[in-house]
Amino acid sequence: MNGKLFYLSDENEYIFITPMALTPDIKNELQADMVERLGAPVAVISNCDSFEYLSGGH
Repeated sequence: MNGKLFYLSDENEYIFITPMALTPDIKNELQADMVERLGAPVAVISNCDSFEYLSGGH
């Protein structure tokens, strides 16, 4: 799956961002699978076509 995985070391959490539009069911399954594999909370953000907001748009 196309996307970017970010690790937030201060929180011991991950964020997975993908440009793909995921249905809520698929998004939930993906999140559960990633939590199991990584052993930490994972937020899944889908249908994101730009990563500019992560760097403040510069």
